[in-house]
Amino acid sequence: MHPRSFAVPTNRRFCHTSAFSSNLEVGMMRCLKHHILLTILSLLVSGLLAISAQAQQVPASNPPDQPAATTQQDNEPSVPKVDPELQKRLKSPQAMIYTFLDSVNNNRLREAAWCLDFSGLTATEEARLAKEQELVFKLKEVLDKLVRIEPSLFPSDPGDDPVSLNQTAHDIPVEDHPIAAEIIIAKSADGLWRFSPETVASIEQFHEDYLDRDRVKEMTAENQAELPFPLWLAKQFPPEMQKTRFLLPIYQWISLVAVALLGLIADRLTRLLLAGLIAAWFRLKDGTRVPLVRDMWRPVGLLMQGVTWYFATILIGLPVGVLDVLLVCLKFFAIIAAVWTAFHVIDLLSRAILRQTAKTDTRFDDLLVPLVSKSLKVMAACAGVLIFAGTFVDWKVAGLLGGVLGLGGMALAFAAQDAISNVFGSLTVLLDRPFEVGDWIVTDGVEGEVETVGFRSTRVRTFYNSVITLPNSQLTTAAVDNMGRRKFRRFKTTLGVQYDTRPEQIEAFCEGVRELLRRHRYTRKDYFHVYFNDLSDSSLNILLYCFFECPDWTTELRERHRLLVDIMKLAERLSVQFAFPTRTLHMFPGDATASDPPVDCTDPLRAGQTEAAQIAGSVQDEEG
Repeated sequence: MHPRSFAVPTNRRFCHTSAFSSNLEVGMMRCLKHHILLTILSLLVSGLLAISAQAQQVPASNPPDQPAATTQQDNEPSVPKVDPELQKRLKSPQAMIYTFLDSVNNNRLREAAWCLDFSGLTATEEARLAKEQELVFKLKEVLDKLVRIEPSLFPSDPGDDPVSLNQTAHDIPVEDHPIAAEIIIAKSADGLWRFSPETVASIEQFHEDYLDRDRVKEMTAENQAELPFPLWLAKQFPPEMQKTRFLLPIYQWISLVAVALLGLIADRLTRLLLAGLIAAWFRLKDGTRVPLVRDMWRPVGLLMQGVTWYFATILIGLPVGVLDVLLVCLKFFAIIAAVWTAFHVIDLLSRAILRQTAKTDTRFDDLLVPLVSKSLKVMAACAGVLIFAGTFVDWKVAGLLGGVLGLGGMALAFAAQDAISNVFGSLTVLLDRPFEVGDWIVTDGVEGEVETVGFRSTRVRTFYNSVITLPNSQLTTAAVDNMGRRKFRRFKTTLGVQYDTRPEQIEAFCEGVRELLRRHRYTRKDYFHVYFNDLSDSSLNILLYCFFECPDWTTELRERHRLLVDIMKLAERLSVQFAFPTRTLHMFPGDATASDPPVDCTDPLRAGQTEAAQIAGSVQDEEG
């Protein structure tokens, strides 16, 4: 490879955009300060997960020198199903070499990757897919510097023995090219011929050893494949920059710094663009000027930052091990940002919908919107967990299924019994609507106002300002007394007057209270009772039994106050005194003698019947 000059841009070029660049630099530094803790935490946690997963990884297929997995029934190797077209193109070393050369020369690097056995590559699927085209191109470059490959010189029916490049009829000096014995074609676990896992694992080293060598003369114009971007990027740097320092070439360290800055710029520009679009939308809608609040869109900016880091890291051409760990870390970071973005969007939509539902009379929307919002957040979080778990699912799928379907799955089912019952309880509350947010309810000794209804529980604010959490499963079987849905609110009390009150005063007072009930705005007019009801130890008791037609408890208290004050004013005008528990002590100077009654009581029974008949008769005449 011929070295090429690499021009480093000077600072003079950036001086023309002083205002924008200075603001951008300050923004990037602030962004770095805001996000550094979250980024480090995400990378550390996901890095530990990736390293742990790599240490426990099991290859996807068996190496060619080991038998395939056996079953307990017949102990015969299980051969995976293979596409017939692929089986035809990889049925022998000769067919495989022809497929490999034809695919590379016609710029079909994905198709050429079928000819490499990646089963020994301890990496995630994302890292393997990111590196396979680069590895194909590097292997082709190494072969071009060894010899002109002739597919006809490879065996078409070799049996099961691996075939190395120096075993073919190619004229390769072993003392000049010792790696010819290490480039091996072997039968993989699915019965197809590919470059062996050991060969695939050594491609990077082969390419580095042969980096300064030229291709053989016969290959000068035959390789027509386009250079993959990671290799093109490496060629833009001088050879001094391609020397390895601290596990990576120098140019890759420079590229990683550039990728980090590019992600921060993407974050900043995304937030600035969204804030500007929202401000412009409000200005066009109703002329409202909204300030550019970029921090409101921080989750979206972090998502763009993570996505930029993820895809830009793939283009650098990092070693497989480093790329694997970085991709897992960046995927974890991007998923967290995506879930946070989903939460943010759900909250924005919920607030917008609640502003619209506040204009309606029903409070069912106030219950439904928070419940749907929480449901969407749970779904977003579960989706993020499943997507990230999909990075490692191929490694432990058998153990995972065994645990779920075994005793662990049964234990999980029993543990989730209450959670499932609470979910069904929330659906019952949503569908039957025994209460709404803001209702005053009484159930199982709990009395208060409903604040929120969630998937698992309902929160009730008591009248002494504490919060009681009720599991929704309990609400499906408990009796719920919804005081907030009363059409009429009962008021029952006793008005006690003094014993010296005359009957005429009692009649006038009772009729006056009835007239107050007829004239008050919030009292029920078709059903009430005001009667002299009892003779207690210290008072004459008048029963007041009526109903208020009020929308809430505050109105009820206000109207009770008005009615009782009017009753006190009426009693004052009729000279009716309210009684309270008292004792009167009568002192006599000598023997007390009873006064003679005004009625002749010689025949007491007849005297009592006569007087009662006169009183009852007069009352009947009044009613008639």
